[in-house]
Amino acid sequence: MLASSGGTIETFMRNEVIPGFEKETGIKVTYAVGTALSNYARVIATRRRPEIDLFWANDLAHLAGKQQGLYLKLDPALIPNLKEVYSVARDSDGIGVMCSVSGCGLQYNPQKFAEAGLAPPTSWLDLWDPKLKGRVVIYSIGVLFSQDFLAMMTHVFGGNEKDVGPAIRKIRELRESGNIVAFANSPAEMDNIMVQGQAWISVNAQTRAIALMQGGSPLKYVQPKEGGSLFSIVLDVVKGCQNPIAAQKFINYLLSVGVQNETAEKIGYAPVNAQAKVPAEFASIMPSSEANLRTFVQLDRATMNRDLENWTELWNREIETRR
Repeated sequence: MLASSGGTIETFMRNEVIPGFEKETGIKVTYAVGTALSNYARVIATRRRPEIDLFWANDLAHLAGKQQGLYLKLDPALIPNLKEVYSVARDSDGIGVMCSVSGCGLQYNPQKFAEAGLAPPTSWLDLWDPKLKGRVVIYSIGVLFSQDFLAMMTHVFGGNEKDVGPAIRKIRELRESGNIVAFANSPAEMDNIMVQGQAWISVNAQTRAIALMQGGSPLKYVQPKEGGSLFSIVLDVVKGCQNPIAAQKFINYLLSVGVQNETAEKIGYAPVNAQAKVPAEFASIMPSSEANLRTFVQLDRATMNRDLENWTELWNREIETRR
């Protein structure tokens, strides 16, 4: 059983990836839909008798589960494509492996910017521009991309993830300035707010921006000059699962050049196989090499995971519910 996301990822996996794997190996894949958080909760709840073989995890779920001993160390003999993967994508302890990466930066409406006489954004600080009053949308703190935004702001304003106070105060100023028109509770809500023109600029994932651009949306995406945060999809085999060998064979398939290329082309996640390529039209915004990957900011996920409850309380008290 593979536990992964719904939406475009589910459609891609069911229609493009799983049939090819099943045909090549004869191994049948059961797809369980959930968020990274709900799937992680399921891994924990069933740890004595695991239901999930392979978990499509995000950075936080990978790190938290690894710390709790929930995942197996991978067998390179079952995953020969590991040798083609960027070193930065490999877990230092051999537990799990990144299969795709993306960034978090600024998505904006170039038409609205031009009509208002505004230059395209280049910096995170552009969100505080008084000319963008009532035109900024960010996610609620329950969405990973706002957690990344808060962490990035600790770097921009001279701190780090261990002290989010200065960043909280600056984002509170952004709210009090009237620039923020809405807090989106999901990527679908964010897409709707931006496409309808209710907001002109947002903090969003590169993958979401690419999906809209591929669908004909005029919205564009930029990595701020201070850097964009890097987040990844990590494949973790659940310790004690029923099908560890089959799960690792599926990992090998997902890391193959063909599937890596298709993943970048169809759903906008950049490859980690050094032999794979990103679509030419998105090469300027998508991590396209190991050297380019290192230009993104690697956040302190351990601290983020440890302090998320406190971050959430601070955010809700000082920013989102503050009037």
